[in-house]
Amino acid sequence: MVPHSAAAGMAGGSPTMNIILLVVGLSSGFAHSVYSAISKALLKSRVSEPFLLFFYISLLQAILTPSLWIVVYPQFPSPAAWPPLLVSSATCVAAYLFLYTALHYGDVSSVMPIMGSKVVFAALLAIPLLGEAHSRSIYIACVLVAVAIAMLSYSPSHGVAGRFPLKPIVMMTACSVLFGFTDISIKRTLVHLDFYNFMVYYNFLVGILALCIIPYLRVKGVGILLRGKDLGLCFCAAISLATATLLFAVLLKLCNGVVIPNILQSTRGIFVVGISAALSYRGSTALERQSRHVYMLRLAASILITVSIWIALTPLGAAG
Repeated sequence: MVPHSAAAGMAGGSPTMNIILLVVGLSSGFAHSVYSAISKALLKSRVSEPFLLFFYISLLQAILTPSLWIVVYPQFPSPAAWPPLLVSSATCVAAYLFLYTALHYGDVSSVMPIMGSKVVFAALLAIPLLGEAHSRSIYIACVLVAVAIAMLSYSPSHGVAGRFPLKPIVMMTACSVLFGFTDISIKRTLVHLDFYNFMVYYNFLVGILALCIIPYLRVKGVGILLRGKDLGLCFCAAISLATATLLFAVLLKLCNGVVIPNILQSTRGIFVVGISAALSYRGSTALERQSRHVYMLRLAASILITVSIWIALTPLGAAG
C-alpha cells in the first residue's frame, strides 16, 4: 500500500501510481460485479423482496467490517469527521433502496452499468462542493463513460423489441445521483479518518439505518429469517460489496478528486456483462439471457470504458 502522505497528491502522474490505481480500480469493479451478480441471482429465484436482501447484506457488513480492527488500530472519528460520515451513510442507504428496486425489475447487466453514470454526477457536484477543477481530458473521459453506459444498459424488454425497460433505468439514475453525494461525503470524511476505520463506522451506520426496513417488511408480511444457502449467498454478497467499497475508499484517498476513482470502478459494468454473457452461453438463466448482438454492443461499450480510463490516467487527465 502506498503511504497516504506520498499518494495523497498523486492521481495519475507517474507510471507506478497509474498501475496501482488501475489494479485497485479493477479489483473494486470486479468485487462489485460479483456482489451484483449474486444479488440478482438471489432476487430472481430465491428472495422475492429486494429490501429484505438489502437488509441482510447491510447487517452482515456491519457485523463483519469491525474485523478490520485486527490489522489496524481503532480510531474514533473526530468531531469534524461525523457530519460527512453521517451524510455518506444516509445517502448510501437511500441510493441502495433505489438500486435493489432496479435490480428487482431489470437485468443485472443492463441495470448495474447505469451506476457508472455517477461519474458524471460526482464530477459536477465536486466543482461546487469540493472546489475541484477538471481538465479537458477528464471531461472527454466522462463523456466516453456516459456513452459506454448507455450502450451497456441497452436491454430490450422481453416481447417488445427495441424498447428500454423504463422503471429500472429511472431507479438507477436516481441511485447514481445519490451515490454522487455519497462519494463527495466519503472524500470529505477521509480527510479526517483513514479508510479502514471509515469502513467500520460507515457500514455500522448503514446497518443501523437498515433496521428501519423491518417495520416495512412486517407490514408487507415478508418473512424476515433467511437460512441455509440463501444466508450463505447473502454472506458472499456482503463480503464482495465490503471489499469493493474498501477498495473504492482507497482510490478516493489516493486520488486528488472523485472522478478517476469513478471511471476506474465503472469497469464493474464490463465485468458484470462478462459474467452474464458467460452464464448465458453455458445455458444458465440465473441472471438473464440476451441475444448475441446485445452482448456484442456491450463489448464495444466495454472498449470505450477502457479508452476513457487510459485518457483519465494520462498526465493531462491527472488534474481530476
